[in-house]
Amino acid sequence: MENLKSQSPHMTKRTRLVLLFLFTLVAAYAAGDSLHVVANDTLHIHEQAIDQSMLKKFKADTAFQYGRPQEGISPWQRFLVWVLSMIGKFLYYTTQTLLGKILFYSLLAGILLWVIFKLLNIDTKDLFYRNSASSSIDFKIAEENIHELDFDKLIENSVQKKEYRDAVRLTFLYSLKKLSDSNVIHWLPGKTNDDYLKEVNVHASLPRLQELRYYFDYAWYGHFEINQNTYEEVKNSFQELKSKLE
Repeated sequence: MENLKSQSPHMTKRTRLVLLFLFTLVAAYAAGDSLHVVANDTLHIHEQAIDQSMLKKFKADTAFQYGRPQEGISPWQRFLVWVLSMIGKFLYYTTQTLLGKILFYSLLAGILLWVIFKLLNIDTKDLFYRNSASSSIDFKIAEENIHELDFDKLIENSVQKKEYRDAVRLTFLYSLKKLSDSNVIHWLPGKTNDDYLKEVNVHASLPRLQELRYYFDYAWYGHFEINQNTYEEVKNSFQELKSKLE
C-alpha cells in the first residue's frame, strides 16, 4: 500500500500531461479545419451561346484538324530527299576520310586545269601525244635540213590541209633560212631562238622576227590551236621580214 501511494502522484502528473497534449491536438485540428470553410458563391454567371457559323468555320479550317491522317510525300519530294541524302553522304565521305579527301581535291584540281586549258584554248591531247596528221614535218629533221627543204611547197601543203600549226613552224624556220642567206645570222643546228635574236640585234628585221618567234612559241610550245586568220597574221609578218632583207 505504501508503494502504491508513493507512485500515485507521479502517475497523476503523467496523465495530466497526456491529456493536455491530446487537448492541444484537438484544438489545433479544430482551428485548422475552420480555416477551410468556403463562403457561399454569390457570383452571377452569364451564359453565352456559341455562334454556329463561326464554329463551322473553325471545323472546316484544316489547321485545326489535329486528328487528320498525315499525307504521304510525292515522288518528286522522294527524289529530292534521295538527292540530299546522296549529297550528305558525299560530303561526309570527302571530308571525313583520307581517300575521300584525296579524290575530292584531285577532282577540284582536274576541273581547275580544264578551265585553264579552255580559257587559254589549249588542246589537252597535245600534251600527251602528237597527232601524226598534224605533224607531217618533224621539227628536228627540218632544223637539220633547213637549207635543203622546199619551204614554199611545204607551207602551201600545210595550209591546204589546214595544218596551221605546222605552217607557223615552217614559216618561222623559213625566216631563219632567209636571215642566214642574207648573212644576218649564222645558222647552226642546236642554237636557240634567243641566240638568233641576239645576232639580229638592231637589224630592221628584228621586230618581225620577234613576232614570228612569238607565234612559233604560241603554237608549238604553248599547244595553242591556230586558225586561218592567225596564220594570215604570221604570213604578213614573214612577208615584211623578207622585205627588210631585200
